Amino acid sequence: MSEQVEAKYGDVALLLYATPFILNFVYALYVWFGVGLSAVLPQIVYLEVTQSPYVFLAGFAAVALAVVIDYDSEPASARKSSTVVLSRRLQIIALVSVVLAFVSAWYSAGGDLGTGVLNMVDGRYPLVFPAVLVFFSFLILPAVKLQGANSRNLAVIVFLIATPAALYELGKRSSIAGLGVGLILVLAAAFLLVYSKKD
Repeated sequence: MSEQVEAKYGDVALLLYATPFILNFVYALYVWFGVGLSAVLPQIVYLEVTQSPYVFLAGFAAVALAVVIDYDSEPASARKSSTVVLSRRLQIIALVSVVLAFVSAWYSAGGDLGTGVLNMVDGRYPLVFPAVLVFFSFLILPAVKLQGANSRNLAVIVFLIATPAALYELGKRSSIAGLGVGLILVLAAAFLLVYSKKD
């Protein structure tokens, strides 16, 4: 593959990695214009964007396609090792998405920290999207097997995916219960990660 073609594939992959953030930004502007621009992002705009399954699915599909493009652009001899780099890249994107989602939630709450957290929980997909990316990042690693320490990695993934579900489902009935169970799941995932590194 020529360097020009590789650069072209790299540009396409970069654009696809950025697609979830671009989609959310553009859709938020569209909804914001619809309800009327204001100094503070209205809560209804934040929830409209973050509760959209179409934005979530399109964003995840774009990232998954970017991973496939990056993987296929590697020489056959380097593809196995490239999955480690791709896995870390997915985890970085997940972290960036959480940070940006929280900043947006905090902004839509008028700077109120507690309301900002509740906005993220109500939005649902700001928590589901990074959890799915983390799951995907482990899934593409060739070393992930249901044996030994890797079984704990699988448990970490399950806990991380269950966290947003608990926050949303239990949060509809009791915000305290949702946050409490979510915190327990996150702490359990963190404990397993630390425990795995000691082995």
